[in-house]
Amino acid sequence: MSIKDEKGLTGVDIAISLIIITIFIAMIANLIATTNLTSQDAQRKSIATSYAIQEIEKIKAKGYVSDYNSKGITSEEILNEEDIYNNSEFTGYHKKISIKDYVLIVNDTTKQKDVVKEITVEISYKLGNKEKNVKISTYIAKE
Repeated sequence: MSIKDEKGLTGVDIAISLIIITIFIAMIANLIATTNLTSQDAQRKSIATSYAIQEIEKIKAKGYVSDYNSKGITSEEILNEEDIYNNSEFTGYHKKISIKDYVLIVNDTTKQKDVVKEITVEISYKLGNKEKNVKISTYIAKE
């Protein structure tokens, strides 16, 4: 009986085929998971940016308010820090609004205080086990 007459697959052929298939399935699954995580990151960052822009627009609409006087002169001060809710439901985002005086920004104490303030809105969120954030700043001047 010659080898050419034998037909079918041997156990080694099947084992090698299964190993190759398993490797390709693992690579495809990893690619899908990475793509999904990247997509979620882009979506969450877009929403966080939207929240930050909304807060900046509210601050600009109010302009320079008297509450800003003597704040943020020696160090950055937090004006507001809270979780963001939508219809009483936690969105997974946290906002922190901080203020710095122009004197602190340029590090020049000869400048006049309480004329220009830098307001920074930071929106933070979790993606997987990492903490991500988006920061947007604006300047408000006393009129």
